Amino acid sequence: MHIRILFFAFSFIFLTNTFGQIPLSLSDLDKKSRKQYEKALRCIKKKDSKKGVAMIESLVEKYPTFNEGRAKLASYYLSKNRSDEALIQLEAITQSSQAIDPKIGMTLAEEYEKKNEYGKAFDVISKLKRSEKLTAKQKPIVNKRYLELKFRNEAFNNPVPFNPTALPSTINTAESEYMPAFNADGSVLIYTTRDNANSDKPGSGNVNRKSSQEDLYIATINPDGTFNSGTPISALNTIENEGAHTLSQDGNILIFTACGRRDAIGGCDLYISFKKNDEWSPARNLGPQINTRYWDAHPFLAADNKTLYFSSERPGGEGGRDIWKSKLGENGWSKPENIGDVINTKNNDESPFFHPDNKTLYFRSNGHIGMGDYDLFLARKNKGEFSKVTNLGYPINTSRSEGTLFVELNGAKAYYASDTNNEKYNFDILYFDLPEELKPEKVSYIKVLVIDKETRESLSATIELVDLNDTNVQSEIFTNEKGISLSTVTAGNYSLSINKKGYLFHSENINLKAGSEKSKPFVYEIELQRIKPEVVVKSEPIVLKNIFFQTGSAELLPQSQFEIEKLYKLMSENPETKIKILGHTDNVGEEESNLKLSEARAKSVYDALIAKGINVSRLAFEGKGETQPIADNIDEDGRRKNRRTEFVIIK
Repeated sequence: MHIRILFFAFSFIFLTNTFGQIPLSLSDLDKKSRKQYEKALRCIKKKDSKKGVAMIESLVEKYPTFNEGRAKLASYYLSKNRSDEALIQLEAITQSSQAIDPKIGMTLAEEYEKKNEYGKAFDVISKLKRSEKLTAKQKPIVNKRYLELKFRNEAFNNPVPFNPTALPSTINTAESEYMPAFNADGSVLIYTTRDNANSDKPGSGNVNRKSSQEDLYIATINPDGTFNSGTPISALNTIENEGAHTLSQDGNILIFTACGRRDAIGGCDLYISFKKNDEWSPARNLGPQINTRYWDAHPFLAADNKTLYFSSERPGGEGGRDIWKSKLGENGWSKPENIGDVINTKNNDESPFFHPDNKTLYFRSNGHIGMGDYDLFLARKNKGEFSKVTNLGYPINTSRSEGTLFVELNGAKAYYASDTNNEKYNFDILYFDLPEELKPEKVSYIKVLVIDKETRESLSATIELVDLNDTNVQSEIFTNEKGISLSTVTAGNYSLSINKKGYLFHSENINLKAGSEKSKPFVYEIELQRIKPEVVVKSEPIVLKNIFFQTGSAELLPQSQFEIEKLYKLMSENPETKIKILGHTDNVGEEESNLKLSEARAKSVYDALIAKGINVSRLAFEGKGETQPIADNIDEDGRRKNRRTEFVIIK
C-alpha cells in the first residue's frame, strides 16, 4: 500500500515537473467552479461576452490547466482579433499537455506564423506530426503544414538579396499599375492600369466589372532610361476589361486578355493586335483553338513569335488553373498542350514568363510550397524538359499574393507589381536586382535597319538568323514599314542574313559565347544594293561574313555551307548575273604566301559554286592578299576583319 502511494506521488511530481500541472477537465473542477463555467457559456451565448469571458478568465487563473476554458478564451480572442491574448492561452494549453490537440496545434502554429515566428510554428507542427491523436484525414493536412513551415522557416532565416525600387510617377499613379512587359531593347513598356474606385482585388479578368476598370497603357523609355508618361491604348481599350498581356520582342505584336466582349467564346479570352505605322490594328479573338468557354488568360509570346504560353481553367489539366502552350504553324495555332505536372499543380498556376534564353520559365502558383497565397517560382529546361521547381525565396515572396514577373534579357533586373497599400490594393510597378542563382542565361538582342543603298529609303526585308552548327533557321522575321527589325539571340554562332528580292543579300556573323558578360546589343544599319540586270553595273564588294576556313588553309569549314547556299540561290534567281570571288588576308606572314592563300581561298568558294551547278562562265576568282585591308592590323579584331572573302558583280 505504501509502495503504491509512493509510486503515485513520484509519478505526479514527474508529470508536474515535466509538463506543468496535470491538465484538468470540467469534471475535475469543484461544483461551484463548474456552475460558474456553465453560466459563463450561457452569457457568451446570450451575447454578454464581456461578463462570460471575465468569469472564464477567473477560472483559468484558479485552475491554470483547465484547458477547455483556455480554448474557449482563445477562440473568443481570435474572433475579436486579439491575437496576443489568444496566443497566451494556446501556449498554456500546449505546455500543460504531453500530446498536442490537432486543432489547438494547427491554430497555434498559424498564430506564430502571422508574427513571422516560423521557428516556433515549425516546432509546434513537428510535435503535432508525431502525435498519435491524428486521424487519417488529419495526417495529410498536418504533413502539408509541416512542409510549408519547414520551407518558410528556412526561407525566412536565409533571405535572398532584395531591394525593390518603384518606377517613377510617370508610370505609377494613384491608380493601380501592374503586369509590366517590355520589348527587347527596353524602349517600350506596356502595362495594365486599373481604376481603384470601390474595386476588388485585381486579377486581369477576375475583377468585378461594376467596381473597377482595367485598361492597357503604353509608355516609351528614353535612351537615358527615363520613362515618359504612360497613355492608354485607345484602339484596344473598351468599357470592359483589357489587361494580362504579352508583347513581342520587336514590340509589334500584342496579345492580351479581354473579358465580356461580344465576340468572346468564354468569359475571358485571348486577343491579338499588330502594330503598323505606329497604330494598333483592331483586336482579333485568337479563336476556338486557343479560347474556350472556360477562363483563358495571362498569355506569354515566346521569343520565336510562334510559341504561346497561357493560363486556363479548361478541363484536362492537373486542376485549377494550369499553364498551357500552343505552336503557330501554317494552319494557325496548334491544339494547346498542358506543360505538365512538374509545373502545374492541383491548385492554380498562372502568369507564365518564358525567358528568351529558351530555358527558364518564371510563373506564379498557390499550389507549390511557398511563403503563402501566390508565390513566384522558376523552372529550367534540361534536355527539353522542365526539371524541379524553385521558389524565388523570401522576401521576394511573402505571405501575401505575388504577381507577374518580367525579367530583362540579361537577367540583371526583374519587374513586378506590389500592393503598397494592402487595404486598397493600390499596386505599383517595381524592379529589383535578381539574385545570381535566380537569373536566366544572358541574352542579347539584334536590331537591324535596312535601307536602299542609293535612295536611302527604308526597305521591308526578311531577316534570317541561322545556327551555323546545324544550319536550321532559328527565326525568320520581317522588318516593319520603317525598315526595322528587333529580335533576341542566345549564346551561339549565327549567320544573320538580310534578304530582299531584287537586291544582293547581306550577311553578318554573330558569335555570342555562353556564360559571357552581357555583350553590347548587335545593332546594324544595312545598305542593300539593288540588282539591275538591264544595266551592267559593277557592284561594290559584298563581304561574305559566314565563310570560314581552317587556320592557315583554304579548306572550307562546314559552317560555311549556309553562306555558299545563299550565294548559289542568288546566282540561280538572277541567271544573267556574273560574279568574282575575292580573297583577302591580314599582314601576318610573308606577303607572297598571303597572296597565294587568298587566291586559294577564293578558288575554294568558286569551286563550291561550280559543284552546285553554276556555270563556270559566270564565275571568276582572284586573290588580293594583304593589299586591301579594311581595318588596321594592330590587334586581332582588325586582323580578323581583314581575313575575309568577298564577291562583286562583274561585266
